[in-house]
Amino acid sequence: MSNLRRNLSRLSHDVANEIVVNVLAAAALGALAFVVLGGRVDDVYMRFRQSAPVSGEVTLLSIDEESFYLWNPYDPEPATTPRGLLAELVRFLTAAGARVVVIDVLTDQPAEGDEALVRAVQAHGRVVVAERFSPGRADGATPFSPASVLAEVGVPAYANLGLEEQTLFSEALLVRAVPLATRVARARLSGPFPTGLVGAFQDDGAPEPSIALAAAWLQRSSDAPSALASALAARCGGEPLQCTSDTSVFGLPPTPGFLHEGLPVNFRGREGGDHIPAVSAARVLRSLAESALARTLGLELPVSVPEDVAAQVRGKVVVVGRVDAGADDQFVTPFSFPTMIHADMSGPRVHAQVIDTLLTGRHVRRVGGVWTWVPAGLLAMMVVLTGRRAGVGHLVSWVSVCVALMAGGISTFHTFDGLVVDVAPALALVASALVAVHVYARSSEAA
Repeated sequence: MSNLRRNLSRLSHDVANEIVVNVLAAAALGALAFVVLGGRVDDVYMRFRQSAPVSGEVTLLSIDEESFYLWNPYDPEPATTPRGLLAELVRFLTAAGARVVVIDVLTDQPAEGDEALVRAVQAHGRVVVAERFSPGRADGATPFSPASVLAEVGVPAYANLGLEEQTLFSEALLVRAVPLATRVARARLSGPFPTGLVGAFQDDGAPEPSIALAAAWLQRSSDAPSALASALAARCGGEPLQCTSDTSVFGLPPTPGFLHEGLPVNFRGREGGDHIPAVSAARVLRSLAESALARTLGLELPVSVPEDVAAQVRGKVVVVGRVDAGADDQFVTPFSFPTMIHADMSGPRVHAQVIDTLLTGRHVRRVGGVWTWVPAGLLAMMVVLTGRRAGVGHLVSWVSVCVALMAGGISTFHTFDGLVVDVAPALALVASALVAVHVYARSSEAA
């Protein structure tokens, strides 16, 4: 009976050891693939951190399904956002005291209601208008973008959320970094060829800010909005565009790199969980109903602004954008880790979070390269040197070290808000060395 117990105990020990080693081998292969294929440990850190502190200077004004139904119940899912609706929202934000308004809606084609929208934007005076273009071209030519109809009264800024990257596990686009300045050829025609060329607007590649940079600068600066274009032109030039400064020359906290470089996004939280307040455009329309009705009768009544809404927008940057299902403005972020398949954040919220980061200066700072590979190599050597017998204690100890490394990286990222200590090389080398040592020990025993 004692022999039977001894044999069962040894069998269970061997089975448990094989299971642990095989699981560890899979983890080692996964860690190596993560490192070799360009995985970013920041994605894991952000996923575990969830939300982070915000400046309190940014608000979202969300145009949703209810907003469109209130505007026109006969066309509750418009492909193009009605310009009259945008005009009313800008008018409301002016009355509510918003310091900067960002219109994250394309206005590159003339449409009904443009006159009212131009007047509203002009009356506010500090409005950023979105322009989008293809981030790159195979022939190296400057990307082209149709100019906004608001380009003369607002601050044109590009709204692309690239440098988008192919993810490791899908063909979805993952937003990890955004450039703050780029060169783009802009034009606006009055009609089809050839008569549309008469009186056409053409700009063959002036440096242009991103929405986030333009909005953050307008929030901090008291200069005229046109001064931003002059400041960019003085510091950015060449083909491809190269800038000689970071954001510090614009009165903002410094960024880790120059303006033309991709700025890693230190996301403040997942969709709806980032502490950036959101106001529904439907509620704004209800507040505007009385004054809008009076205008149809030739009367001018002051806009009624609810006190709680005024507290959320007064003196702030307000990002106006669509969040309805038909907007086609959704992106994959690190919060979808590990699948990286489904779009999980709206474009306006990504812009709001980048603006908030520029205002606070809480940028991603990376400790990598030799500073991570050398310690990783030393740890792997220690695994080998301490693995002469490769018992259960050795296995448990080094697995605990791996867990502690990941926990320490997450804690550091959370405590110092964006400080990335890349533990991926250490995890990959330690796990690989641990598997090698234990496989060698088991094979020696069998021999």
